[in-house]
Amino acid sequence: MPTLDAFASRYYDIPPSVMLKVDLLRHGVRLGSAPLGTRHFHHHDESGQRAVDPRAHLQGSIELADGTCVFVSHNPSSPYAVQADPESGQIALQEGSRNEFICHLKSGPRFAWTRARTARQTPMAAVLTPSLGGSCGPLACFLLRYCEFVSATEQCRFCSWVGMGKSHELRPDVEDFRETLRAIWDEQRAIGYLAFSGGSLFNRAKEADAFLRYLNAVKETNLPLPATVAAIQALDKPDSRRLREAGFDCVCYSMEVWEEKAWSAILPGKTRSVGRTSWMRCLSDAVEVFGAGHVLCNFVAGVETTLPDLYSSPEAAAESTLAGMRWCYEQGVYPKYAVWITGGGALLGSCPPAPLDYYARLLRGRQQLFAEFPMAIPPTDCPRCLTQSCEADLSRLDSARYGLGPASAEAWEGRHSMAHCF
Repeated sequence: MPTLDAFASRYYDIPPSVMLKVDLLRHGVRLGSAPLGTRHFHHHDESGQRAVDPRAHLQGSIELADGTCVFVSHNPSSPYAVQADPESGQIALQEGSRNEFICHLKSGPRFAWTRARTARQTPMAAVLTPSLGGSCGPLACFLLRYCEFVSATEQCRFCSWVGMGKSHELRPDVEDFRETLRAIWDEQRAIGYLAFSGGSLFNRAKEADAFLRYLNAVKETNLPLPATVAAIQALDKPDSRRLREAGFDCVCYSMEVWEEKAWSAILPGKTRSVGRTSWMRCLSDAVEVFGAGHVLCNFVAGVETTLPDLYSSPEAAAESTLAGMRWCYEQGVYPKYAVWITGGGALLGSCPPAPLDYYARLLRGRQQLFAEFPMAIPPTDCPRCLTQSCEADLSRLDSARYGLGPASAEAWEGRHSMAHCF
C-alpha cells in the first residue's frame, strides 16, 4: 500500500490512516459507482440542482479498515476515487490515474428518511441533514437560509454559501420540521446530537430568535431531546442567556482563525458585525452562562495558510491556531477544529489546500493540549461523528502517545448510542 507506507515514513509517529483521513478531507474523492452518501440540498434548493451532476450534491462518510471515519464529498479533480467491485460489491479506495488500490472501505449510513418527502412534498433532506455523514445519526438544520454577509460581499472567505444554491424560503416550514424529525426518530431510534446553524445577520439578537423558535418546535414534538448545540455568531450575554434558558446544551461561537490580521482578511462580515476583541469577550461571557466546556469554538484549520507572508512556515501557522486553542482552554471554552475543505464555490475555493506538514503539527499539538487541560469532551462529540477532525482517531489508534487526559481511549467509548450500529 504505497500511499499508506508513504504517510508512515513521512510522519512516523502518526497513524498513517489519520494522515490519509486528512488528505481525503483536503482533496475530496471522485465518487464512482459505490453506494455512498446522501443528497445534500445546498441552501435547501431542489430546483437549482436538477441540471447538475448528481454526484456534486452527494455527501456522506466512509469508514477505513481500522474504524477511522471520514467525511467525503465529490471532487472530480481529486487524486482519490471510491469504486465498488461490480461482482462482490466491495468498496475500495483508489489513487491516481491508474486507480492504484489503497484499502477497502465501508460506506457510512444511508438513511431512508433522506429520500422521503413531507406532506407538503418538501424533501426531508432539505429540512434536516445528516451532519457531516456521522454514523451516530447526528443532525444539522440550517435555520436561516439567507446570509447578510453574502449580500454585503463580506462572507467568510472559506464559506461556499454563495455558490451552493438559492433558497425559496428564509426558514424551514415548522410543520415540515416536526414531521421530518418524527420520521428520523422512527428510523434511527437515536440521534448523536442536534446542531442548529444558518446564515448570519448583522442583528445578532434577531438571528438568535430563529434558534429559540426551532428548539421550541423540537420540544413540542415530545420526542427525546439529544445533545443540542447552537452554532451561531458570538452573542452578548443576555442573548447567550436566552439560548441557555431555552434548553440548548452548548453554543459554538466559532472564531475560525486566530490571528488578528487573518480576521479582517478571512472574516470581513464577522469583523464588522462583532470584531475579534468583542468575539473573545462573548466567548468568555458565555462560559458564565453555560459553564466551562459547554461553550465551543471551532477553527477552520488550514485556511490561514492562504494569506501570503503572514507565517514563516506551515508549522508556524499551526502554532498560531494552537495558541488560539490554548486561549480557549484558559477561558473555559472547548476548542475544536475542522480540516479546511477547499472548493465548493468559496472565494478561497481555488486556493491549494493547506500543506500536510501544517496538519501534522496541529494534530500533535492538539493532543498535547488534552494532556495539559482537564476539560471533558463535550456531549456533541464521538469518534463516529468527528468525521472532519482527528483527535478521537489519534486517541483510539495510538493511546500510549495520544490518549491523554480527557481524550483517553476509554473516554471515547460508548459515546452516542448509535455508534455500535454501523
